[in-house]
Amino acid sequence: MASTVGDVRGTTNKELLNHFVSTALGTKKGKFLVTSWVLILGTSVTVGFLKSIRQRRWKRAERALKNHIEKSPSLQQLQTLNRELEEAAASSSSSSSELSVEEKRQEELKRRPIASRGLVDQLKFLLRIGFPSVFSRSTMHLVVYTILLGVRILLTIKIAEVTGKLAKCISSRSFTRMFNLQVVFGLWCLPAALVNSFLRFEQQQLALSLRRNLLRDAHKKYLADLVYYRASNLGKFRIEDIDQRICDDLKGFCTQVSEIYGNLLKPGLELIFLTRTLSAKMGGKYLSIFFLFFLITGQLLKFVMPSFAKITAETSRREGELRSNHHRLINYAEEIAFYGGAEREKEIVEQSFKSVSENLNYTYTLRFLMNMLNNYLVKYGASMVAYSMMMPAIYLGTQGMKGKSAPEIMQYYITSTQLFVALGTACKHLVLSYKRIQNLTGSTIRVSELFDMLGRRAGPNPETKEDIKEMYQLASSNPHRTLTISPPVVEIGSTIRFEHVDLFSPTGKLLVRDLNFEVKKNTNVLISGPNGSGKSSLFRVLGGLWPLCSGRLTKPDKDQLFYIPQQPYLAPGTLRDQVTYPKSFSSMTSEQEAHLNHLMELVDLSYLVERDASGWDVKQEWADVLSGGEKQRIAMARLFYHRPAFGILDECTSAVSVDVESKLYETCKRLSITIFTVSHRPKLRHHHDYELSFDGEGGWQWLRLLADGQAEVIHSPLHSSDPETL
Repeated sequence: MASTVGDVRGTTNKELLNHFVSTALGTKKGKFLVTSWVLILGTSVTVGFLKSIRQRRWKRAERALKNHIEKSPSLQQLQTLNRELEEAAASSSSSSSELSVEEKRQEELKRRPIASRGLVDQLKFLLRIGFPSVFSRSTMHLVVYTILLGVRILLTIKIAEVTGKLAKCISSRSFTRMFNLQVVFGLWCLPAALVNSFLRFEQQQLALSLRRNLLRDAHKKYLADLVYYRASNLGKFRIEDIDQRICDDLKGFCTQVSEIYGNLLKPGLELIFLTRTLSAKMGGKYLSIFFLFFLITGQLLKFVMPSFAKITAETSRREGELRSNHHRLINYAEEIAFYGGAEREKEIVEQSFKSVSENLNYTYTLRFLMNMLNNYLVKYGASMVAYSMMMPAIYLGTQGMKGKSAPEIMQYYITSTQLFVALGTACKHLVLSYKRIQNLTGSTIRVSELFDMLGRRAGPNPETKEDIKEMYQLASSNPHRTLTISPPVVEIGSTIRFEHVDLFSPTGKLLVRDLNFEVKKNTNVLISGPNGSGKSSLFRVLGGLWPLCSGRLTKPDKDQLFYIPQQPYLAPGTLRDQVTYPKSFSSMTSEQEAHLNHLMELVDLSYLVERDASGWDVKQEWADVLSGGEKQRIAMARLFYHRPAFGILDECTSAVSVDVESKLYETCKRLSITIFTVSHRPKLRHHHDYELSFDGEGGWQWLRLLADGQAEVIHSPLHSSDPETL
């Protein structure tokens, strides 16, 4: 090595380059290296060109399809209708205060479909929720995380300088100085270890605070105004696998945002500080070659990189489908068991997993190839370039190294190597940041779609809710609807009254036409009719689950209307929570507990309180522990506890014995709870005063039930004889 240094000292840069090429690349190993580089670059360029050709073909196909769709008459009619509705809404609200230009722009951005927004717009929307104010917890974590990143870079530079001095002492055999520097090195490593650990902690806290804010906003929209019901039951575009989006996708998005912030800011700061330090050591001319290598490498990798954003979104979709299939298996386990459908369900879930597996194998193969290319070009290629950039100072004596001793050259070499390693790592993170951005893009699309679809269903006015607007449009386009001049009206009153009301399904099918009846307090009504005739639809409109599309509806406040389904919902919690749901009490007074005990006696369930030492505080999986009859009686005890003015009983006593059923109805009468009952059991008629009978063809009858078991027709409007047209 000494002879080589002596041979080239004092030569020019050109002579040094010629000597390097002839010595290093004149051998068989050197020729093999050059051949490998040519093959890698040639293959990468070929793949990139093929990728660009395929993308151009896709874009041409998309433009052709878009032009074909835009020329479709049905779509033009729909667009015209939408414009007329928007103009009508705008004219009706003209009396309100004028919006500023910026507010109009923001409103237009909110109305734009999520697919037409760019990644920046989607991120800005989500980050405004994640960082609600300057003094929020997430903002504080962001500030602390940023400061720690800067401190870590300064510590990296300091440790590199100490490492270089240690190398100088080793080369000069100055052991006393070396021992002292080892102590200094150990002391500097203490804050470095602390900062590194604290950085990871703050990154996790930042992700957690972002998730907390986004989850809180999602829950606020999702669990308000029946959006949790309408999101999966109303509207043409329903939210798929919403549980995965809220739990998994949102968590992944927050983690990726916190990671990509550090992976972009830290390399950016390192680039500034380390460039300044290395420029002083070897000059900006040689350092610019190092950056030029990363610039070319980054463009090359970007040129050949596949679209991992679409792949990530597709992976999440397939994982959600697999999860939904298993959820369905759990929810319908009994029905599947009766049908003996285990083999069929096995085929479904295995086919779903096969789809996930194929997608993951494809993704892993692409990542394997790209990681191999990344490691060679970015990691090892950068090291080769860095060593070459230090050659002029070491061999030619530039940058103040002329006449320096071997220990001083060793110090320069070790310090520069440490700094180059850190700078190379920073450049690598910046060059490969597009991979993380692509992964973030996939998560951003999924989470943005969630908030976009929730936002389109939320709002104080029905006109702002996309799913309800769609149902209005479908109902208004039905040729068999009742012609009414005024828009549908919902009023609050002490009775239940339907006036010229048409009942529609979410698909726009007319179920019942021109419904007119009134139910006063203490007047029980039996609802009958074939399946699909509109019995449940009536209650969904009455409960506000479906919008009223025509006529006038008068109904009591929400707390005066209570619904009991055939399969009652049992919430997680204590036995007390099952009776008081949706209210919850951690403890009760003796009077309140005595009232609950009385309710359990009314439904013959006192033994549930007595069979466990914890009494009302016992917690179990109630859906698994209780029988069908016990669940229905718990639901009736819940009705008695809330004691509303009107109770809707939808086949909710089908698993209860006749004597207990009769006792339950008598209790409703004694508590002055007016009941609507859906049932096909004739024995229940004597507990009711009127019957509303649907024929399944859009017609209905209003009958008075007589004491002798007969019925008197009070109102029987004409109905359509062709159910298909309805």
